[in-house]
Amino acid sequence: MTKILNSENVKTVAYLGTSGSFTEMAKDYFCAKYDLKAYQMPFRTIEEIIKYVESDDDAVGVIPVENAKEGVVRETTDNLIKSTGKEIFILAETILPSNNCLLSKNSEIYNISGLIAPSPAIAKCSEYIQTQLPMHLNVINTSSIEESARLLNSYNLTYAIIGTEKTAEIYNLNILNPNINNDKNNQTKFVMVGSFKTLPTPRSTSSIAITIEDKPGKLFSIVQELANRNINISYIHATPSKMDVNEYILFLDVQGHIDEVNVKEALDSIQNHTKYYKFMGSYERI
Repeated sequence: MTKILNSENVKTVAYLGTSGSFTEMAKDYFCAKYDLKAYQMPFRTIEEIIKYVESDDDAVGVIPVENAKEGVVRETTDNLIKSTGKEIFILAETILPSNNCLLSKNSEIYNISGLIAPSPAIAKCSEYIQTQLPMHLNVINTSSIEESARLLNSYNLTYAIIGTEKTAEIYNLNILNPNINNDKNNQTKFVMVGSFKTLPTPRSTSSIAITIEDKPGKLFSIVQELANRNINISYIHATPSKMDVNEYILFLDVQGHIDEVNVKEALDSIQNHTKYYKFMGSYERI
């Protein structure tokens, strides 16, 4: 297991979303894995989390970085890239299934006649709703899972909501059906960020973000610096830089930890071939 140096100094864990969100579940995972006994603080946006962590040496943040179906979370990558304050790094990652559940105070699904849920959740679970719930279902739209759970108290036992297993735990609801998503295999990767350091492990990975000149051989030079040191690239993703229509930021994950001599040498050498370079952190691969 990756060790985070001075993790006992973590005083606050910031995370995205309202009560019962998938990010809160990721936050619970990180707190349990790294024994973080810190104050837990929800935020509305990823930008707010990153700014908060930048301003507080004793804080870490938990944010989504990529979804198997929807791809990279641009709000996360954009804000990590444009971060100009104190350096923050990816400290850990985890992948969780994005499973929505049908929840109710009722214990029998055949009693359900109404559904309280936000529109995105309804869209993600539309096949289940159309085939497993009553044709004339009374649907009430909300802005979030948390609002749905709170509003449920104002309705009788024939109403249900769409939420997570964490929602059921927080609001003491029955899970009438788990994993009601149209896409049964959807997953989301979450990362924990902060200014702390990590120690190498046999499964360490290091993440960098770079831009290179639009010239032949520039990308090959990057790959060659890694190949010459027998370092594998486990992930590469290109995204528009938002500064130039023809410019892209490349995100690379390479196997190994920044404290390993060959990895540090490779990453130092890569900087000679880039217009922009940012070290994003070394952490244990899932």
